[in-house]
Amino acid sequence: MPHAPTLTITDVSLTYGEQLVLNKVSFSLHGGRILALIGPNGAGKSSTMRVMAGLVKPDSGTATYNGAQLDFQELRKHFGYFIESPSFYNYLSAKQNLDLLLRMQNSPQKSEDLIERVGLTHAANKTFSQFSKGMKQRLGIAQTLIGQPEFLILDEPFNGLDPEVKAQLMDLVIDLARNHGTGVLVTSHLLADLEQMADDFVLLNQGGIHLQGRVSDYVNEKQRVTLLFSKPISRLPEMPFEVLENTGNKLLIKASAQETEQLLLTLAAQGIAPYSVQRSDLLHEKYMEIAQ
Repeated sequence: MPHAPTLTITDVSLTYGEQLVLNKVSFSLHGGRILALIGPNGAGKSSTMRVMAGLVKPDSGTATYNGAQLDFQELRKHFGYFIESPSFYNYLSAKQNLDLLLRMQNSPQKSEDLIERVGLTHAANKTFSQFSKGMKQRLGIAQTLIGQPEFLILDEPFNGLDPEVKAQLMDLVIDLARNHGTGVLVTSHLLADLEQMADDFVLLNQGGIHLQGRVSDYVNEKQRVTLLFSKPISRLPEMPFEVLENTGNKLLIKASAQETEQLLLTLAAQGIAPYSVQRSDLLHEKYMEIAQ
């Protein structure tokens, strides 16, 4: 199996007029992995995506592909990008739209293969005007695959989708990374969904990196856990976690995943079982550190 490609930006800074929008941003995107880019509005997410796609040249910084330095404009040939809502000809079918784009880019790929990859074979001959929003998003992702890019940039691909369609689209993105080796940079305000699918994350704030790393490295950090019981608990076992609220039927603690698991085992041994256990989302917790 070939070595997974890596694309790195280092100390990237960007100004729009007098405003500094990116301040020495550095991170890597790896083939076969999903990177969640998060942060409040105005944090620099859109500017970062445009730099990574080679659409905007920063004031300073470097870009490397597998260790070899590139001009930022050269990044474009490594990326497929879905930065705004997909736009196609309403009166053309999905196949006709993709055939047109393939001819424009002189690509030998087959529209049928792209359509199958995103699960739209059943709708290949429907006009774009007949598509639901989820189908339009899928076709937009099919468009990003033209040219067989090593990396994808997906900006808010799950917005406005019902839960079933959103889950299907998430599975599609995960499949592109896990089974096809594509590196994916994805943004979304749906942080719980991002946490389910992302391998890595970058949290931006005011144009700089507040925190970054592997999602798995933070699993055992203490987070808020809510346990609901059908009847009040008379006495809690002695354990090394912080109790934030205890009303008898509801217990809110701050605990690591291991501490939570141990508490549940201890309660079960006493014949007590909560009917609901909800652990706060890691990315949401980190996001709220800068939002408060």
